[in-house]
Amino acid sequence: MKTLLRYFSVRYLRRHPVRVALSVMSVALGVALFSSIDVSNSSTEAAFRRTVTALAGKSQLQVVKSRSFGVEEEILKTIDAVPGIRAAPVLQLGTTVPGSPDGLLVMGLDFHREASFRLWDVAEGEKPQVNPLAFLAGDVILISRSFAAKRSLKIGGGFRIDTPTGPRPVVIGAIFKDEGPAQIFGGNIAVMPLKTAQRLFRRLGSIDRVEILAEGDAADVARQLREALGPDYVVRPPPQSNSFLDEAMTRLRALLGVGVIALLVGVFIIYNSVSISVVERVREIGTLRAMGATRRQIFGVILLEWAILGFVGSVGGLGLGIGLAKALIRIWTKEVNQVTMVVDVTQLHVLPRTVAGALVLGTLTTLVAAFYPAGAAMSISPIDMLRPGLFTMRAARGYFRSFVVGTISLALSWALMAEPLRFENVGLVASFFAFLGAALVMPQATLWASRAASPLLRRVSGLCGFLAADNIAKYPQRTALTVIALAGALAMMVSSSSIVTGIKVRSSEWMDDALPFDCTVNSIDYGSTIYANATLPEDVPALVQAVDGVDFSYGVRAVLQDYGARDIMVFAINMDGYARMQSTRGRQGFVLPGTLGDLVSGKGVIVSENFAMLHGLKRGDPLELSTPRGPRRFEILGVYEEYAWPQGALYIHRPVFESIWGDPAVTYLDVKFKPGNDRTQVRRRIVERLKEKHSLFVYDVDDLKRVSETVMDNTLVLMNVQVALAIVIGFFGIVNTLLISVMQRTREIGLLRAVGMTKGQVGAMIVVESSFIALVGAILGVALGLAGARWPLALHVAQVAGYWLPLHVPWATVLVALGAAVLIGAVASILPARRAASIQVLEAITYE
Repeated sequence: MKTLLRYFSVRYLRRHPVRVALSVMSVALGVALFSSIDVSNSSTEAAFRRTVTALAGKSQLQVVKSRSFGVEEEILKTIDAVPGIRAAPVLQLGTTVPGSPDGLLVMGLDFHREASFRLWDVAEGEKPQVNPLAFLAGDVILISRSFAAKRSLKIGGGFRIDTPTGPRPVVIGAIFKDEGPAQIFGGNIAVMPLKTAQRLFRRLGSIDRVEILAEGDAADVARQLREALGPDYVVRPPPQSNSFLDEAMTRLRALLGVGVIALLVGVFIIYNSVSISVVERVREIGTLRAMGATRRQIFGVILLEWAILGFVGSVGGLGLGIGLAKALIRIWTKEVNQVTMVVDVTQLHVLPRTVAGALVLGTLTTLVAAFYPAGAAMSISPIDMLRPGLFTMRAARGYFRSFVVGTISLALSWALMAEPLRFENVGLVASFFAFLGAALVMPQATLWASRAASPLLRRVSGLCGFLAADNIAKYPQRTALTVIALAGALAMMVSSSSIVTGIKVRSSEWMDDALPFDCTVNSIDYGSTIYANATLPEDVPALVQAVDGVDFSYGVRAVLQDYGARDIMVFAINMDGYARMQSTRGRQGFVLPGTLGDLVSGKGVIVSENFAMLHGLKRGDPLELSTPRGPRRFEILGVYEEYAWPQGALYIHRPVFESIWGDPAVTYLDVKFKPGNDRTQVRRRIVERLKEKHSLFVYDVDDLKRVSETVMDNTLVLMNVQVALAIVIGFFGIVNTLLISVMQRTREIGLLRAVGMTKGQVGAMIVVESSFIALVGAILGVALGLAGARWPLALHVAQVAGYWLPLHVPWATVLVALGAAVLIGAVASILPARRAASIQVLEAITYE
């Protein structure tokens, strides 16, 4: 075996470095897509675990309210009565610093209980740990060294933070080292005494959780706490995920499908390469068989040589994938934190499973691609192998069996979509069968297309076009695999762009209908985060109402509410003010006809269409929500299509929410201007009035649309990178196919040159063939992309977010796809055309 590998395989591979490099690179890029996504996935999860561990400190358990937010501080008495534990209350809040784009995570802590849980080690030379005089000076805060360095802050100095009652000055009582919890989020973390944080952020008597340190067995302590607290509370270890992270990770894991398709493209390329390598060495194989080498030995050495190439490609792909993940980690961190500050990914986390999976996947892919052509060669007797020209790649005699199987696969994909949402990830499964079916029908479709295009190509390109079409018709399987490879890459581009375009269009239409205001006042900078649970100062409504040109306004409280396995968004709105604002423009928004009275009375709520779809609910059904006062049942008064939150939303009258949930805060204020006033001038006056006392943000509907489009564009960043690499693989496929075509026709090209064909005509023939492959791939890719966006991928979006999107054709992307295909076809033909033109006539005529 070693001798065969050395003289049979290595010598051949050295003679064909370009083809070997193309095959290895196709495997490497496919593995790179897979490994980059997996590394980004594991790095994000590891970063979140580090964040949770740093914030939790030594705590083993947490006590939170069951299906509700906030824990009554008085519950500490019950917890303290359980023997063998230490408990520490935590109030964790997100806020901003006026004039700074960064968010600030504030932890309100009981310093008497805190020492057992977290290390807040002060920087050297800055003892004592807390300056006692600072407590006498005002509201004290402890900050990290990096936070202080960025703002040139010192102990005893101060700065302002945004609170529900407006910007408030705080005094720096200590600066701690960037260690433990202080190192997360780039040091943008601060600590305050619990009572101070509760007062500043209007959370008197309320905390977010109670952290538990058990002296004995944690499981036994958890059992005792559950018995003492009852069913209204949950006792759990520090969580390893949350809804924001889960939503982002779902999008990331969905990109694994791109990597799988890229590896399928690699299979096609390697299949062609192995097939032609067998054809080129058929006489050599026959000689070895005649000399005593067994079929198993030859078969084994062919598989071994390609397994080695697959392994080399996998190693290179793994390195490329890690490098790609490192280059994109900042983009991905921004994507994860687009909605709210969740995680700070500062280092890559490469799991052993990623390394093993990448190497096994790439090597196995290569073996699968090499198995059939190697086995086909072994079925020929040594005598037949020695006969010139007997064993060649399969020529065209029809591919109806493959066509039928492909049609069945497409039908199965359609059948899977006939019953939406019947099992998890049915959309992705249907997409797989659709892609497989398209690949199987392509050989026969290519045969038909080449025969139909032959007259046209002959009229346009003369003899060169006729010969190009004839060659495609002779070996449609080889060409079809390349076409489907390029089409798959372009289809991913078109389908993803179509879905995002659909969401953009529908969300824009929703905003036009649902948002009746002229501007909205918010404490959050949407450029850095969308949800931070921040609230407006109490005096903002009065300040805004006093501005010249303002007609009236209403307040909105937006909070997350646990519902089943998902976190839904609750919008508590002054419904009468909203309805009045909508009536000024002749619309109704989500206040459907006949529902206003029941909304104001608290009888029911309006739910989003995706909420109803995800939970199988409809108008008139009862809906039970957990509240601080226990479960409360409402009636679903109507279902409204909206795009505010992918896990579902509901609308409730704000006074009802304030009464039941005990939360009078306002997240943002929607403002209507008086008729006849210049909207730009009124908005400017509001900004001028507010900046005298507060650091707030004033947006109009166009601003919100831009923010929404930015979120969608950020979501596509990683997908576009994956698609770009997949297109590169498709490019390699065309180059590989044309090189194989040139090699197979060496004798034919020599004969054509001998009867008078010029080098330019030979090159033109290759260019026409390349252009035809690229054009067919582009047309098929656009068709597959639009079909995928309309059916299987639309179903997948509906499963994940509950949005059924109509088809929107992304014309710009379609034109880019067609242009990219033309460019790929032209560039891919350069090397094969030069090689064909350089063939020597006499050598080609004697070539076998």
